[in-house]
Amino acid sequence: MNTDKHTLIRAKWAVGFQDGEHRLIDGGVIVIAGESIMHVGTTWTGRVDETIEARNCLAIPGLISTHAHVAAQVTDRLVLDGGRRDFMRSGFLNCAPRKLSGGPSLGSFEDADASIAFAFAALLGHGVTTIAEAGNTGDVADIMLRHAGACGARLYYSPAYATGEYLFEDDGRLVVHRDETMGFEGLERAVRFIEDNDGALDGRFRGILNPDEFYLSTPELRRRTRAEADRLGVGITMHFCEQLFEFHETLRLTGRTPVQNLADEGFLGPDVLLGHCIYVAGHPMVAYPWDGDLELIAASGATVAHAPLALARRGVFLSTFDRYRKAGINIGMGTDSYPYDLIAEMRMGSLAGKIVGGDNEAAKARAVFDAATLGGAKALGRNDLGRLAVGAKADIVLVDFDDVAIGPVWDPIRSLVMCASGSNVRTVLVDGKVVVDEGQVLFADEQDLMRRAQESCEAVWRRFPETHWTGKQMSEIFPPSLDAWREPAEGLS
Repeated sequence: MNTDKHTLIRAKWAVGFQDGEHRLIDGGVIVIAGESIMHVGTTWTGRVDETIEARNCLAIPGLISTHAHVAAQVTDRLVLDGGRRDFMRSGFLNCAPRKLSGGPSLGSFEDADASIAFAFAALLGHGVTTIAEAGNTGDVADIMLRHAGACGARLYYSPAYATGEYLFEDDGRLVVHRDETMGFEGLERAVRFIEDNDGALDGRFRGILNPDEFYLSTPELRRRTRAEADRLGVGITMHFCEQLFEFHETLRLTGRTPVQNLADEGFLGPDVLLGHCIYVAGHPMVAYPWDGDLELIAASGATVAHAPLALARRGVFLSTFDRYRKAGINIGMGTDSYPYDLIAEMRMGSLAGKIVGGDNEAAKARAVFDAATLGGAKALGRNDLGRLAVGAKADIVLVDFDDVAIGPVWDPIRSLVMCASGSNVRTVLVDGKVVVDEGQVLFADEQDLMRRAQESCEAVWRRFPETHWTGKQMSEIFPPSLDAWREPAEGLS
């Protein structure tokens, strides 16, 4: 006899999983027993211990961010609308590197505890229940695990590592300091972290190896990463072809594209998440029109983690969403740096796909929704996530459609993608436990989290001249949108 509490959710619509695909249920009923879904349909006559009425809500599977930087993004928030042109639209290079002559990085002044707690709240509050973390280092590994446990999220993570770092010369030139030993030592730390913690938090924590960035890795580091991932039975995530010079420099030095290099090395596979994967053969900005890269990725079964908002802020695009899908590539959606709103990412992904492709039928709402749910689940090797089906994990999001911004609804999925936002998320459950209720996370006071994150960022921004190669104030390098108000002299108006 099943003694788990039976919770019934009654929603205006629910996205059920049937015959291998999402299907819309008008008047959806979902029954949870413990941490799993035991029934999906339109009626239920069995035992009910608790009922969640969601009369004007759409019930969807918990969203999966396949590429998320879990932090307050103290540096990324500076670069919008600007940045150095010689970085070819890359944003983080403008302020993340340290000075070669010595000194701390800008991010080192951050309150990591406040930053990470804020990010988890933002992700969960926007309906993201599973997070594949894309860059936090070993310095914050224990903080990451502690807050994931406190908030109730499902986390894939291990400390990132690399065989190099970006540095600023005193005259502003960007250089790369390479140290393969540093990468090997980082891999060892990540492996130990996974061995010590994989399966923690009642199974909600899983390890994933992160050789941070293709450009800052070496073939030997990737070989060792591949071997350790196979031994541990975990996946791999890395930033890949996010920067234009990464493609050209690799092609110049090896005669092969970055994708061809990974394929030659045997690195690619169904357990690999390629973050961004923009500048590949056939992208109009790389001046390399020949086919092959997408076909290699598809044949390997690797996933592209697409974070369209972060790309759009830099005037960059995937070419194109439908081209990748038609090649047979699995696509997941990512929230990248901010605002951690995967519903907004779906909208941007759909709109960018239509605009770049010149096709109003491209990047359909259903396709981006599939990417944010089933695509992410496939990337992580989880057939119990990203769907509302019997036996799946009870990771469920209730999106409140009682909003004039959404308005009358003909197709709930199109309304979700084109009209809703993360602010419409009312209730979130992970493993059958409510972690967001009435739009508020339950593990902490949201106002306090925002206050602490703001204080942390402001403390960092005050130290900007100490870390930037120019020594200038932040407002001189990244001027605000509006000039400050000047009070008129007395007697003038």
